[in-house]
Amino acid sequence: MSTSAQSFPAFAVPSLAPTAAYEVLGYLAAVGVATLCFVLGWLTVNGAVVLTVAVLASLIALAWFRFDGGRHPCFLFLCTLLFFQGGRLLAYSLGADVEPMRVELMGLVPFSCSRSEQGTVLLCIVLSAICVYAPCRWNYRPLPTPNDAGVRRYLPYLYLVFYGSIPFQAFKNYRYFDYVQQHGGYLAIYLNYSGLASSAPSWVRAISLITLPAFLAIFVFESRKKFLWLTTAVYLVTASWILLMGARLAVFGLILALWYVARVKSSRRSRIAVLLVSVLMLTVAADVIQKNREDPDNAGNYEFLPLKFLAAQGVSLNVTEVAVAYREMFRRHIVPYLFFDLESAFVANDTRNYSRGKSLDYDISVLLSPRMFSSGYGVGSSFVAEAYLMGGIGAVAAISLLIGFGLHLAQRFSRNLPSLLLVAMVLPAVLTMPRSGLLNWVSALVRSAVLIVLLGLGWKLYSLLASIRQKPLGEGPTVAAAAVR
Repeated sequence: MSTSAQSFPAFAVPSLAPTAAYEVLGYLAAVGVATLCFVLGWLTVNGAVVLTVAVLASLIALAWFRFDGGRHPCFLFLCTLLFFQGGRLLAYSLGADVEPMRVELMGLVPFSCSRSEQGTVLLCIVLSAICVYAPCRWNYRPLPTPNDAGVRRYLPYLYLVFYGSIPFQAFKNYRYFDYVQQHGGYLAIYLNYSGLASSAPSWVRAISLITLPAFLAIFVFESRKKFLWLTTAVYLVTASWILLMGARLAVFGLILALWYVARVKSSRRSRIAVLLVSVLMLTVAADVIQKNREDPDNAGNYEFLPLKFLAAQGVSLNVTEVAVAYREMFRRHIVPYLFFDLESAFVANDTRNYSRGKSLDYDISVLLSPRMFSSGYGVGSSFVAEAYLMGGIGAVAAISLLIGFGLHLAQRFSRNLPSLLLVAMVLPAVLTMPRSGLLNWVSALVRSAVLIVLLGLGWKLYSLLASIRQKPLGEGPTVAAAAVR
């Protein structure tokens, strides 16, 4: 019998854990001190606004450097959190003449929540950012560039599906654009969505459903630059009709997901200058679309005001403020709100089928201005607001931790191209959570899984037909047996 001691595998702690722990504990300590100063009256609301922006901006900078030039969904999520929830705060910190915490939604006379409610909102946003960053930072490991050897065989089939379905998507998008132009503009989407959908035949809409997953599969699997750029350009040209309608959130979420996929597939070092130029171009494009949507008659007199644009995009902060201020009114409907999020990728809603207690977006809009809501205006939702309704600040922190773990799993799934495709299909819904519901991404995940299954069934049929066509006439068991005799 061997007398040597049996060795047991030790629990492996990530080597970067101490540094990550120091970072997170440092942020939490700073937030704790600032919260104490705010409660004691030593820190003003505007001072807390500047500190909130400083925390968010520094977390984004850390995510860029710690995650190898932003090669992690956490980096993009923190950017959208700052943009949608902290846009007004950032504009104020950069010198814009705005009241950062004033609620200015639905054309209503601006009003301000109480000082304690404003402090609660800022604390929720900061804690959310830290809790999303913490698990991603703790568990981060650089991934090797995925190998495309196993997926190249799918490309001919994917190109056939994409270029076969893209004319139907272009026609559908044009019909939607034409319908919106004939029915008063962008608000027609929310006044009568069934009328908008019926402007294109149902079989055209059905065929066009497969265009996006086919495009994303090509973008993920393809390594030849010429084909990749051409396919991307063709898809974005057809999507331009949706942008001209004024609907931009889904398209910009898709562009962010494409940027992440490109970074994962590339072994080259990320360039901050390229990222900044891309952000500037997207910002100008979004501003042009917003100006054209709000005042199409004066679209030619365009003037780019970046701070004003930031403040306008940060109105989701007001949604969180209203949810905090009127929590007792909304919290009893949190379960229907979450079910509404789960339906978002399958069921379209408009103002005509509104019922109270179904959607947080609609309920806040009706609370602020029933008249504006009946005209098609809305405020959107926010995962921070829905999390706060579930259980206050503690729920915001807990749910943000879960989001962080989910982003970590998305990064780990990016190690091979088939699972990266699923990440690319769900990521747009995840990145827009600061302006949408808490569970919209689950609905997007289910829809993506269904579409991937349809693509897989199409591949089986394509493979069968290809094998039949390649088999020479007369070749088979009978002829082969005769040849042996």
